[in-house]
Amino acid sequence: MKHSKRYRRLGRTSAHRMSMFRNMVTSLIRYDRIETTLPKAKELKKFADKMVTLGKKGDRSAGERARAFLREHYITIPKLFGEMAERYRNRAGGYTRIHRMGSRQGDNAPMAVIEYVDAPGDLKYQMLIKTLARQELEPELRIPTETIENGQGGPHLNKKMQVRLRQQNKFDHQVEKMMKAKDISQRELEEMVNKETEVLVNQKQEAKEFKLKNKLRKKKGHLSYDALELHKIQFPKKE
Repeated sequence: MKHSKRYRRLGRTSAHRMSMFRNMVTSLIRYDRIETTLPKAKELKKFADKMVTLGKKGDRSAGERARAFLREHYITIPKLFGEMAERYRNRAGGYTRIHRMGSRQGDNAPMAVIEYVDAPGDLKYQMLIKTLARQELEPELRIPTETIENGQGGPHLNKKMQVRLRQQNKFDHQVEKMMKAKDISQRELEEMVNKETEVLVNQKQEAKEFKLKNKLRKKKGHLSYDALELHKIQFPKKE
């Protein structure tokens, strides 16, 4: 009779698998986030959440169990029972978050980043700021407010526009939640978005220059002056 698997074996023996998870949870507590394969991240989530539960209990029994599982006690134990226990004091669960990061080059294994939520440098908040910056550069990413104000909302929107509107409302709710969680004012948010917008503009310009230089190299320097003037690229002068 076949029994349903309660966990992924990950091609390892029980002792090897547990040793691997002890190392990974130790690194996760120390650095707040690590990158690994998606199956490992899903299995790691249970152990990482359990450590936070022990940290919030804070009694002698919880301390002994945490020391028996974790390594690098001089770093992990004070952080777990101090900073992290206070951070999640009013949170009932869901202490970790998994971000899919595409596939690994070579074996095409699905990769992910697992992190503790609300930690410094939270990837979710960084991605929200990047999305706001992209919306500043490309206003067409948002549904024009005139479309809704002129009575074209609700059932009058086509299905595609309704999906976009739901996604936009969900995104706006996440931004409000981030501002409340991080205690960010509207002015501070605008400053963060402006900084990220400048970064995106510089990255876009660098990519354009690299593309043109690469094209120039392939053509062995035979590129019209109009194209060079269009992109306004200043090549270093030879001394």
